[in-house]
Amino acid sequence: MVCDKRYPEYDLVRVFFDCLFMFAFTEKEIISIVLVGTFITLLLAVFLVSFVYFYQRRRFAFLREKQQIKSQFQEELLKAQLEMQEQTFRAIGEEIHDNVGQLLSLARVQINIIDESGLLDKAVLYAARENIGKALMELRDLSKSLHTERLQNLSIHETLLQEAERLNRVGVLKASIQVEGVIRELDSQKRLILFRILQESIQNCLKHAEATELAIRFVYREGEVGVSIRDNGKGFDPVVVAQRREGQGLGNVRNRVRLTGGQCAISSALLSGTEINLTIPYE
Repeated sequence: MVCDKRYPEYDLVRVFFDCLFMFAFTEKEIISIVLVGTFITLLLAVFLVSFVYFYQRRRFAFLREKQQIKSQFQEELLKAQLEMQEQTFRAIGEEIHDNVGQLLSLARVQINIIDESGLLDKAVLYAARENIGKALMELRDLSKSLHTERLQNLSIHETLLQEAERLNRVGVLKASIQVEGVIRELDSQKRLILFRILQESIQNCLKHAEATELAIRFVYREGEVGVSIRDNGKGFDPVVVAQRREGQGLGNVRNRVRLTGGQCAISSALLSGTEINLTIPYE
């Protein structure tokens, strides 16, 4: 069939159907073809709309979860800062009372001995001067621990080395710090959380583990740093601790490591000490 150019308003749909008739399609077959095509088009439209809906839903869920993790991270960061301040002030109070106070009291007694005797006993005077010097050294170390900037100016294991030296001077616990690999620093937030985990582990070792030795080991690898904290204390049964309130401390450690994007494994046994292994990515 040829379209007459004299009729520009000729119905294109009518031309389409006329052409189909030329190929020997019946009107019923043509209607069936149109219905099938319409059904397929609607089906594709429904599939496309459903795909977009579920994609947006998953995307919003992912963004919401990401925001929640970010909020938890910030809350944990603030909590770690407050805990570090509290722990630092407590340690300073104990250090001043137990070490600095005793050294200064002893120096005062020695000076009183010289004053009451009326004689210049150089041995007693030198001993008093040495005790005052030790007290000043303790105060200098304590003043360093007051500055939160030390985590920014020093690497985390250098900061812990200062803590270990202070513990070793007291003599209650023998602490050691070991570093392997090429040192690469974490960002300031992860470094703060990691330092708080290590600081809390040291305090738990002093208070609960009844340990005499504590070893902290840093292993710098490609893309991540591994940290292990191992003591020779009395250990514990992980199953029993998990069922009690004491297990919350270990849960806090795992949660903090998770927020940094890392992993945590804690192993212990009665009379066999405890070992905590952390893996934290740089990025």
